[in-house]
Amino acid sequence: MRRTGTIHVINHLRMELPERITSLPDIRITALSPDAEVPVGLHADVVFTHTVGGPNLPELLGRGVRWIQVMGVGVDKFPLDALADDQVLACARGATAIPISEFALAAMTSFAKAIPEVWIDRPPENGWFGSARISGLHGRTAVIVGVGGIGSRIARLALAFDMRVIGVRRRSRPSPVEGMAVTTSLAEVIGEADHLVLAAPATAATTKLVDADLLARAKPGLHIVNVARGALIDQAALRAALDDGCVARATLDAVDPEPLPDDHWMFTHPNVKLSPHVSWAAPGSRTAMNDAFVANYHRFRAGEPLLGVVERSEGY
Repeated sequence: MRRTGTIHVINHLRMELPERITSLPDIRITALSPDAEVPVGLHADVVFTHTVGGPNLPELLGRGVRWIQVMGVGVDKFPLDALADDQVLACARGATAIPISEFALAAMTSFAKAIPEVWIDRPPENGWFGSARISGLHGRTAVIVGVGGIGSRIARLALAFDMRVIGVRRRSRPSPVEGMAVTTSLAEVIGEADHLVLAAPATAATTKLVDADLLARAKPGLHIVNVARGALIDQAALRAALDDGCVARATLDAVDPEPLPDDHWMFTHPNVKLSPHVSWAAPGSRTAMNDAFVANYHRFRAGEPLLGVVERSEGY
């Protein structure tokens, strides 16, 4: 049913909203910090918040809210239990697929071409045209866990490099990308992987998906790329696999916890390439996430189904 009249939106983001949101028709916006006291008498239709919510979110949700939009995709830290049955949670699914997929391909290329190790600033000890460890992506196998918007785009880029691509998904469904094989069993294909790319949500089913048993099945020299969540990897098992050479490199944009303690082993391990959860970042990334809100705002007013709705029972 189409909604008429003013729609009250709580800006729960600790940042100003762009004009393309503040100028939407029939919108009224109230800024409320995630840790602020919820004013007596405050009621709203919509909350635009972070993927982790905030301390006052459970109380705020009891003030008439019908739709909650998160600025991001993963909701593994969101207080799903605080939602009422008739409240809809939506995320910006697919909004950052382009930069994240580019990051994943850059990581694989960097590993294959020994970048930045190959760069020199003095005459090389092994001579010009020496024996630097350089391979390629052509003909190599990428196993991609999670073939939603991000994983599918990574697959398309990998296929453009003439890689063999296998997608791992939870349900047995046709491949969303022509040229990518799909399976529901990571254990069955891990031994074929030159690169294992994690692009799945963090759920009960994926927690410590990459563990000692799985790594024991891996091809020696495996490169792991995590652009998902740190919870997908048993980090103790990963450290052992890195130390014994089973895993040649782990390129980790997501770890657990975030941020890591200052003295964490990942900062100094020679075969770990660590980045501070920035694979999503690119010019226009925040715009794309705001676009998800704008698109859903128009749908909300029109009484139409929202995009990017989170299935609470699945956790994504």
